Amino acid sequence: MKHELPVANHVISLISELQNAGFEAYIVGGAIRDLLLGRTPKDYDISTSATPEEVRGVFGRRIARIIGKRFRLVHVQYGGELFEVSTFRKAPTQGQLRPDGRPAKDLPEHMILSDNEFGSAEEDAWRRDFTVNALFYDPVRSELIDYTGQGIGDIRAGIVRAIGNPKLRFEEDPVRMLRALKLVGQYDFALDCATENALFNSLELIRHAAPSRLSLELEKILSSSYGDKHILAFHDYGLLAYYLPELEEAWGTPAGMFALNLLNERNCRVAEGLYRNSISLAMATLALPFVELECDHGPGELWEMSPESTARIRSVLDRLFRPQTMMNRMTESALRVLILQALFADPENLDRMVETKSYAHARELLLIRTAVMDGDVDAAARLWPAGSSGRRRSGKRPRRRKNPKEGKKSDA
Repeated sequence: MKHELPVANHVISLISELQNAGFEAYIVGGAIRDLLLGRTPKDYDISTSATPEEVRGVFGRRIARIIGKRFRLVHVQYGGELFEVSTFRKAPTQGQLRPDGRPAKDLPEHMILSDNEFGSAEEDAWRRDFTVNALFYDPVRSELIDYTGQGIGDIRAGIVRAIGNPKLRFEEDPVRMLRALKLVGQYDFALDCATENALFNSLELIRHAAPSRLSLELEKILSSSYGDKHILAFHDYGLLAYYLPELEEAWGTPAGMFALNLLNERNCRVAEGLYRNSISLAMATLALPFVELECDHGPGELWEMSPESTARIRSVLDRLFRPQTMMNRMTESALRVLILQALFADPENLDRMVETKSYAHARELLLIRTAVMDGDVDAAARLWPAGSSGRRRSGKRPRRRKNPKEGKKSDA
């Protein structure tokens, strides 16, 4: 069907190059969903009939790089933006072998371990996870294709519907449960009945997902300005107990609620453009109340800096995000941000702090904490000015989203 969507010119140009080389090419997935909802996509994914090698041949080795084993695709640097360009896939042949050929023991029968069987655009649509993610758009011809016949309607109705058998979809790839609930949290969508029932009955399958993929999803959640809403959806549907059990165990406690309120405030500031979407700052923000608790202090109370407190901070960062494995540089950065919090108790520490590597993020966390505790953010910003190496940011408090509430359930 003909449909005009406001796609950036350099994206249209990239699609045109593939089409002019004789290949089919479309924008796929979340970008179309966002455009139909009147939102600006954070990125564009491209799908094409060209193989990864053919994509590289069109754009050249200098700007096109083939990545991945389980799912091979091409990173194309184009128009100042990085695009993921994938080849149309079809449903893979079932086989319990890992990509390296070793037997896959004790895994769900239908779990997909390799997804590199190429197919047509329609085959690619039917093997995707949810109808709202299975739309294809050709911006050159302004053509919107909905192979499932339900994607456009489900976007308008706010429904997350698995394509085909929901139980099979989650068994094929348990990470799809995370993605379903991220849609619930971020867009206020609801799961349709069959998808919801299958998800409730499949929660334990998340243990079988590749640790690297689960950790990558957590990085995306923490970098997003909707991370608090994602976490709330995980809790509402019972997934948080498997994904971040330490946080689930603290749900409803003073420390747990303070952590979610802090993350909510940080996310508001990211959405307002006041802060960058730093993963390490998000880690430190979530961990702060548990560090206070570990150091025998209440919410908002600073602890004394000491080798013992540093060890306790490291212990909290390790436990809170387990069983996911965060990159060491992110953990170390979050550690430095939290260590510096104790020094904010005395303005005399400014000179020794202001040029330290993590002062900018530590100051941001100070302002977040001050805002959540209804303190004077502007006064704190003046007392602790931005360092010469940090970006100067307004201390003005942005509009806050509704705080997460214990026991709040999705409409699904």
